[in-house]
Amino acid sequence: MPARSEAATAGAREEYVVGLSGGVDSAVAAWALERCGARATATLMRNWDARDEDAATDCSHRDDLKSARAIAEKLNLRFIESDFTREYWHEVFEPYVEAFESGATPNPDLECNRRVKFGALLRRAMEDLGGRYLATGHYARIDRDVDEGAPPRLLRGIDQTKDQSYFLASVRGEALRSACFPLGAVFKSETREAARILGFDCADRRSSAGICFIGRRPFGEFIGEYITPSEGAFVDAETARPVPGAAPHRGLASYTVGQRAKIGGAPKPWFVVGKNVAANVVYVAKGAEHDALYSTRAALADEFWISNRRPTSDDGSSSVRLLAKTRYASFSSSFVPRVESSPLRATFDRPERAVTPGQALVLYDGDVCLGGGVIEHVGVTEFEARAAS
Repeated sequence: MPARSEAATAGAREEYVVGLSGGVDSAVAAWALERCGARATATLMRNWDARDEDAATDCSHRDDLKSARAIAEKLNLRFIESDFTREYWHEVFEPYVEAFESGATPNPDLECNRRVKFGALLRRAMEDLGGRYLATGHYARIDRDVDEGAPPRLLRGIDQTKDQSYFLASVRGEALRSACFPLGAVFKSETREAARILGFDCADRRSSAGICFIGRRPFGEFIGEYITPSEGAFVDAETARPVPGAAPHRGLASYTVGQRAKIGGAPKPWFVVGKNVAANVVYVAKGAEHDALYSTRAALADEFWISNRRPTSDDGSSSVRLLAKTRYASFSSSFVPRVESSPLRATFDRPERAVTPGQALVLYDGDVCLGGGVIEHVGVTEFEARAAS
């Protein structure tokens, strides 16, 4: 692996705590620190206790623990387990369930990074383990060449197909002072190859998929354990009437805007375009590109800014043109919103598909991740605008 990661510039003989997940990314991040002569303690976080609810999910944690221990032993690192199940339950999972009950589709990864990984774990690393930096296997970069007193800047990872700055966008700028991302300047393919050369057993281990506490279970099955599902109607957005012959939906929490709705008997597939909590209705439309899926505005709440303030234009006004992501995989260089006054609203230069309440809208100035907010409301869709004209 080329020596161009942050580990190579963080300074030898510093004290690090490296978060091992048992996967290839954190393993190679730990190796990169060791290669640069940095002393490190390795820790595996346990955020979810599945022992009493799902044997397969708990088995996955045992596999992670076994792999993480093997990595630490291979690199001769002190290894400890860190249990944050209580913090995760109260600060991430309970708000997650509440958001679903309100009809939103939240993303717990941002809150986990902000409150647990770069919150509770970072405090433990600094206060209990003697560390100065917390290193992880995230594909993102940190720019520390900033004005005195200013927090470092969060940059997109070099590998744009694996860039994880979106999931780190809510981490406080102060926390980033003590963060280290050794893989930010390398490609995933390089990480895999390094792991194979080093003889890590995790070199070809499948990357984690989905939300950690759900694992690979069907989402509807999981969320039904915490939210009592209430069946209701699928309503055709074009006719405002229930879809003829459609079976009832399984509960609003099982659906999100943009996903395919499994409604049989139609020559063209149906897709979810909205939900109405009060009426317990899932709105659907035919076709993955139906204009009821496209909108040009979004209003944000619960803002988070790495610099602790909203971005402004060069003349100091609140209106500024930026790049954005409305979800992890949606980044496009032609996707340019205007940031306006309170409440924060983004106006897209072209209609964006499946903008979803509860998801994070993250703003960028080139490669610099600025922060953003949680999508609270979505403006009129192209279908609604056409119907009103």
